[in-house]
Amino acid sequence: MKTFREFYVVLVAILFCSCSDGCLGQNKLLQDEEVSASGTPILIANWNLQTFFDGKKDGCEYKEYQKTSDWNEDTYKVRLERLCDFINQTDADIYIFEELENEAIIYDISNQLAGAGHNWNQRKFWNYSVFQKQEGTAIGIGILSRYPLSNVKAHSMDIRIHNKSQPTTRDILEVQVTVQKKPLIILANHWKSKSGGEAETEIWRDWQESILAKRINELINQDNPAILICGDFNRDTADFVCNLSNQKGFQNNLKNIILRYADFGYSDYTDVNSLWFTDYGDYVSQNGSYFYDDEWERIDNIMITGPIKPISFTPHAIQPWSSPQGHPIPYKIYTGLGYSDHLPLLARIILTK
Repeated sequence: MKTFREFYVVLVAILFCSCSDGCLGQNKLLQDEEVSASGTPILIANWNLQTFFDGKKDGCEYKEYQKTSDWNEDTYKVRLERLCDFINQTDADIYIFEELENEAIIYDISNQLAGAGHNWNQRKFWNYSVFQKQEGTAIGIGILSRYPLSNVKAHSMDIRIHNKSQPTTRDILEVQVTVQKKPLIILANHWKSKSGGEAETEIWRDWQESILAKRINELINQDNPAILICGDFNRDTADFVCNLSNQKGFQNNLKNIILRYADFGYSDYTDVNSLWFTDYGDYVSQNGSYFYDDEWERIDNIMITGPIKPISFTPHAIQPWSSPQGHPIPYKIYTGLGYSDHLPLLARIILTK
């Protein structure tokens, strides 16, 4: 675990950041009486769906989907229905999904939810959505919301100072949600994977951290809005620079995660609260979100800063998308069974301004 004492600054370099418009009773953080007095609770779900392609093969899919006859329109429809069952069962207000292939899947989700076999209530339906991915890439990020979405931006990077070319990386998707006239900024992430080696690829996750931290700082300097940062970071929450000494009276002005960035015009870090940690620096759950080599990892994350109160947070490990042991059940092309190799995260929050 990187601690605050090990805090270091990413080396200053040329950074081009472009913006284009375009069962939850566990792990309670607030008591019920505090919730009722504070405002409208918002339930947010974040889930990496594990290569959720549609049934049409257009060449951008991963090779295992292109080469097999086991993936087709029929198997896609079955997987789509499972996802919609999950949405109906969890009934969150906002869904952030990583690894969707395209915007058409968002329409298919909406049509499936509105179709036969699902409860239809226009006032409770997810009437707002956004999807973003870089042209020519396989997967992107999609958001479904009961609340209006606006001010959509995508933050990308172009790093040209290293002795190796920057690999393909996914943009950070920014969107504003308006809940009863209160704004919430969502920054949805899917950082560079560890494919090619964890140490070798860490430099690109450091740069994505730099872009994220700088954008958070810009938003805070504008009007200090409520900000929710979520996604698959391909970095365990303990591998961020952590400040878990708040409750011991040491540096209690800082939150539990330090996000670093390199820019001459700003300070060199911003701090946020990861909902994985309790007030005492322990994990809120023994389960992580990703189970690899018989060990839990917490590479999926929900963090907050600004006028937000967290009520509850959990890796949502229930059947049928998890095993009886609470492990995620990956999707298998050759059997058509399973959901995702990640668990969904559920967080309930309240906007306080």
